[in-house]
Amino acid sequence: MGASDFDLATRFAKLFACSEAVAAELAAAASVRRHAPGAPIVHQGEACNRLMVLLDGHVRAAMVTLDGRLLQLAEHRPGDIFGGVDPGREQAAALTAATPSQIASFATADFYALAERHAGVGVVLARAMVRQFGALTQLVSARLTLSSTGRVHAELLRMAREADGRWIRPLPVLSDVALRVQTARETVSRAVSALERRGIIMRHEDGFEIVAPARLEALIV
Repeated sequence: MGASDFDLATRFAKLFACSEAVAAELAAAASVRRHAPGAPIVHQGEACNRLMVLLDGHVRAAMVTLDGRLLQLAEHRPGDIFGGVDPGREQAAALTAATPSQIASFATADFYALAERHAGVGVVLARAMVRQFGALTQLVSARLTLSSTGRVHAELLRMAREADGRWIRPLPVLSDVALRVQTARETVSRAVSALERRGIIMRHEDGFEIVAPARLEALIV
């Protein structure tokens, strides 16, 4: 086993909380590729027969709707599992590298066989799918029930809670926030400026500080 194989096996051992032997089996079945920012990984409508594990970077899932709008569905972070979960089915969303990203992929049938043999692998896969379903449910619910400004407030609070509940680092790109909540960049800019004026958030060089999380939550309408 080479140095790169050992590193991959070590990462799998941590991700799947499995033995070295199981991690080595996973590493042997995986194919690893690096993707530059903006590089397409899977196209919308493409049949995908490979299940993917994000090792490093940031991958976005977005779809073009029938009326031509770009709709962001998910943001994948290291450890997330995505791609050809249902092999042969056309992908509803395109997958694109948002930053330099490294992905380990498996033939879906091979990964499912590993999950059948090793319960821990199956548990991690199931938890990943439940987490993604929950995030998608929240996304749909927000778009159906909240105003555009309310969606901005909810997204800022979500981003802070992903960290320590008070900080969003680095400073978010407002156009990215607008894409995630399906509104105009100008709407995001106005909402953020209003929160700063009211002392609910504070802008620093390295990010936003949520000074009053409870007051921000109260504005989610």
